[in-house]
Amino acid sequence: MAVRPTHTLTFLAFLGTTSAAALASSATPLAGQTCPQGEVSSIVVNVHSVFDTDPTTQGGALPWFYNLANGIHADTNEGFLRRELLLEVGECFDSFLMDESERLVRQLHFIDRVEVATAQQPDGSVQVVFDTWDRWTLNVDPRFRFEEGFEFNGINLAERNLLGRGMTLRAFYLENRERLAVGGRFSTTRLFGTRAGAVLEASRTRAGRTLQQGFSYPFVGEVGRFAGVQSFLDQEDLFSYTLPTGGPYTHVVQPFAQRSSEITGARRFGTPGRLTIIGGGLSRERWEYTTFDEGAEVVTDRDFQDAEPAPPEISAMLNPQIRNYSATRVNLVFAQRNLSFARRNGLDLLVSEQDIPVGGEVALMIGRTLSFLDANSAIEDSDYFGRIRLFGGLAPGRWVLASAISLEGRRTLGGAESGWTDILGEFDIYSYWRASENSRHTLFARVSGAGGWSATGPFQLTLGGSDGLRGYSRDDLPGGRRLIATVEDRIFFGSPGDGFADLGMTIFADVGSIWEGDVPFGADTGYLVTGGAGLRLGFPGGRRNVARIDIAFPLNGSDAFSQPKFRISSELLGLLRGVEDRQLRRSRRSGVGSAVLPDPSVGR
Repeated sequence: MAVRPTHTLTFLAFLGTTSAAALASSATPLAGQTCPQGEVSSIVVNVHSVFDTDPTTQGGALPWFYNLANGIHADTNEGFLRRELLLEVGECFDSFLMDESERLVRQLHFIDRVEVATAQQPDGSVQVVFDTWDRWTLNVDPRFRFEEGFEFNGINLAERNLLGRGMTLRAFYLENRERLAVGGRFSTTRLFGTRAGAVLEASRTRAGRTLQQGFSYPFVGEVGRFAGVQSFLDQEDLFSYTLPTGGPYTHVVQPFAQRSSEITGARRFGTPGRLTIIGGGLSRERWEYTTFDEGAEVVTDRDFQDAEPAPPEISAMLNPQIRNYSATRVNLVFAQRNLSFARRNGLDLLVSEQDIPVGGEVALMIGRTLSFLDANSAIEDSDYFGRIRLFGGLAPGRWVLASAISLEGRRTLGGAESGWTDILGEFDIYSYWRASENSRHTLFARVSGAGGWSATGPFQLTLGGSDGLRGYSRDDLPGGRRLIATVEDRIFFGSPGDGFADLGMTIFADVGSIWEGDVPFGADTGYLVTGGAGLRLGFPGGRRNVARIDIAFPLNGSDAFSQPKFRISSELLGLLRGVEDRQLRRSRRSGVGSAVLPDPSVGR
């Protein structure tokens, strides 16, 4: 593949952004200033392996197993962790920077637990002690599903903390419904020792190939002033539509090609808890559907390996959503971020802490096409693109409340199709309640809605699945607009075997409806109810891994008390993973701004 000059300029501009950010983040307090809380005299970092093998405890219930696992695991490098901290020896101690450092380390995907302590020294200085416990990062991960009987979905081989330095090296063979991906990925959170991240991935798919490359420099906690991102994606894949039950086919798959690139930089002003963000950049995206020789295909009995050409009447139903599209835009990003973080135990995790965002954020991203920059301007759209996202969070007493709203769309200009298109919207309200800090019950509730209007690219929602009505398959009940409510009691039993694992269960009920909208193959369902129960397992004990084994039934409608859905999954509902709708995400036209303005609903 030839390297375009625009990609080279994009990369150079990105390096300029990250260099400025690195210089800004290296600033230290002025010499000679007084330290009301004392000076940092030393910072001790203690890195603990996956399992605690303290000799005083004889290694817990299975010392031989713990020692073997720790021997295979590569502990996180102490120097790597020190570079994550916002405190340095010789600087004034700041409790806010200490808390931010703890939160930043806890966000690392290979760190399971963090504890921080301070000790006042006789001379008035402060010693800071960081203790961290690693997460298991060497994964030989066979993928399978039990939703409609046993399905083998491939295997994933990965080391997610290579050499203890935050690098991920991964090889994968994944086959799940329409998706087939065979390839590899490398990523790092500390490129050449800086705070910049990088990713490179290549794979084969059912429709062709995928190549992804990117550099990013995130805002450092709530104190960083600069952020930037450069990304490139070249993807050929399939979009799967679910067909109503009762017909000869279960799915229609439409091949698509997506080629997109972006460079965005942003600057923050203000103080933590009251930050204004202004940014901008350029983006390029191109979607093609009609250039594939095979066109749309139909699938029988969910066998995506044996698809056949779609009948003309089915292909015709897809035409409104397979319009070739191309746009080069200049983009502006504005946000007001008034957030802090509260720590809570036992919400989406069995016993571990989460950082809960408290306060609010308003983010606005707008873009205008620059068609004169494109050599193929005959197929270039002229439009405005806009996305607004609102978030609010509260944590009063034993309650945690969070709400999020997002809306995006394109306003096309000129021609017969002038007007609003590709409108996608969603809202979410999440709540948690515990009777006391030591209560073994956490009551969880959510209300979520999602929908699309006038889509010119592939779009469809379904009502079933592990994050929908859990008594139905994720392929059941297609439509264009959806509303779901959930209540759940998450019960913690304890940690048997000297903390070898954490055990709990859940009892839940879901109610929801989907409406046809203007998507292919959609239908109105009326309100349906499902209910069920399951086990929750955290391993090793006291850590941030939660697996669920659930069984759920439809409780009304024509399928009431029919064959139950049995599934094994991770915890999918809650602030730990964020509230963004996963089916809506696959149909978004532009990801501009998302890397420099991460979703605030994700609690770490």
